[in-house]
Amino acid sequence: MRERKKSHQVLEDFSLESVPLNQRKSWVNLAVIWIGIAVVMSAIFRGMMIGLGLGSIPSVVLSYIFGEIILIVIMVFTGYVGAQTGLSTPLIANLSFGRIGAIIISFSIALSLIGWFGVQAALFARTIQFFFGTHFPLSLFSFLCGIVMMIPAIFGIRGLSTLSWLASPFMIFIFMWGVIKMGFHFLPPGTLISLAKAHHPDPYPLTIGTAASIVAGGFIVGATTSADIFRFAKPRKRDIFAAATLAMSVSAFLHLVGSVLSMNTGVYHEMLPELIIGNQYLGFGMIGFIVLLLAQWTTNDSNLYSSVLALNNIFRVKRWKMTIVAGIFASLFSAIGILERLELFLTVLTVSVGPIAGIFICDFYILKKIDMQKINKNSDSRINYKALFAYLVSFLIGWTTSGHPLTIKIFPFSVFAFNGIISSIILYYVLIKIFHEKE
Repeated sequence: MRERKKSHQVLEDFSLESVPLNQRKSWVNLAVIWIGIAVVMSAIFRGMMIGLGLGSIPSVVLSYIFGEIILIVIMVFTGYVGAQTGLSTPLIANLSFGRIGAIIISFSIALSLIGWFGVQAALFARTIQFFFGTHFPLSLFSFLCGIVMMIPAIFGIRGLSTLSWLASPFMIFIFMWGVIKMGFHFLPPGTLISLAKAHHPDPYPLTIGTAASIVAGGFIVGATTSADIFRFAKPRKRDIFAAATLAMSVSAFLHLVGSVLSMNTGVYHEMLPELIIGNQYLGFGMIGFIVLLLAQWTTNDSNLYSSVLALNNIFRVKRWKMTIVAGIFASLFSAIGILERLELFLTVLTVSVGPIAGIFICDFYILKKIDMQKINKNSDSRINYKALFAYLVSFLIGWTTSGHPLTIKIFPFSVFAFNGIISSIILYYVLIKIFHEKE
């Protein structure tokens, strides 16, 4: 009986309950998981875009500082809510939005992360095809790669931890080696900026504010849902701050790697596999191939893990079973090639996640409505209309400031995901104060 219960905990990972204090992990262990999440090809992509767009290292570094500070602040605030309550992001959403309202929030988070899983599974497949030069049908191969990538996520936080411990140190070393090998002999700034303007379909960022927006927006979903990982942390702010800062420092380093690579070669981000593996540039061959695969794998398992936690808040089935269903679903989307072409779809989902963090922050830190006493009550069966209204209006603000269909620069850096967070905090606070109800 005890063996059965232990097996149940390994696979279920406390997805529908608070993580007991005796199951909490050290901040170092969680920092390594976050580093594994931060070591992702999209960080290299963004760094390459920023390097070409700004054309100088001082401007590049400044944009990283601004962007990563935004992310650290969000991670600390939302992560501490998870550590204090022991609950995942979707369960915290029950407390802020009500049980019915949280279904909308959970579905938004799940779709966003499943979407990114499908995109990266296709990139995973393309990397393998480029290295081996095979002509195996990409659609079928993308599906199979997605199935393989989901396996560690079935085992929850333990699977993520094991994969991250194995992959992260090796990847960081290889990327550092690449920067040293390439050196800091850059093309003239004018040439780099011209390349940035000529990039199609969209030009690369040309200002520090826009570059900081790319840094912050690229990890906003992970920062907003950081409670999914930090619910396993001891409820100490300094531990969460240390883990978040270490992980985002690694993220900044990977951005810098991308900038150095693009500023040396003038190569666009789409050609990263050729740049890392091919003899024309770094020529890392097999080692570079392994690095690319591991970097995509560690982040993709985090995407699937958090998406399943969100789906568990809607469909109360066993987490490991939901992981298999979600993994197959995401792999099918990867196979048909829809998600990787739906940039607008992913933009909408990114905008939809930002205001969730704002509601959490306002509830927990400003209004102080979320506490352990409230968790122990059956208070998540109603709809919090004020939270939903603030969320929807903030979503619209994020949407309009993202350039779809307008570009309205009324918030810092015009970070559309961050704009929604600021808006939701202010609007939700005002609504609570105007329409105050006794609990």
